Amino acid sequence: MIRTTRLQALQGRRVTVALRNGTRIDDAHLVSAGSYDSRRLWLFQNGSDTFVPLDEVLELWDDRFQTLS
Repeated sequence: MIRTTRLQALQGRRVTVALRNGTRIDDAHLVSAGSYDSRRLWLFQNGSDTFVPLDEVLELWDDRFQTLS
């Protein structure tokens, strides 16, 4: 699982998220990387908010950087 502190560094950026079920969320705005009591990513994509449990995230990256895991 990815550490929350590493995710927080990407808040406010466009990211791609690979999920455990094999799907991917591309070109989403990472609004919030969660906190100790809220273990969810808050993503904004195509005009909609999406909340993803952190334990469902395999990888997350900013297209300008290498994959973080």
